[in-house]
Amino acid sequence: MTAASVLREARQLITPKGKWTQEAVARDARGGEVKPADDRAKAFDMIGAVQRIPATPDEYGAAIRILREQCGNQSIFAFNDAHGQKAVLKLMDKAAQAAEQRAA
Repeated sequence: MTAASVLREARQLITPKGKWTQEAVARDARGGEVKPADDRAKAFDMIGAVQRIPATPDEYGAAIRILREQCGNQSIFAFNDAHGQKAVLKLMDKAAQAAEQRAA
């Protein structure tokens, strides 16, 4: 798996309505905070979605670094919490494209 693959799969995870969240990396069906790897996790922020995808530490690290760069002056958490789902998905698309360009 590549960083681009991790980012694309993470994006797919949070694309459906109700699968993306703010102010927590992951939430269960009742809205309670859980860890992204928890089987009860149903909604994720950008970090939680990336953490949910099975990847090596190097692939995970590369995906997070590229995502952080795409957030500009904001942290990934701040971007996720300050923007809507559409903007978050767009940013994840840009991050995946950047990862693909670096791999080429």
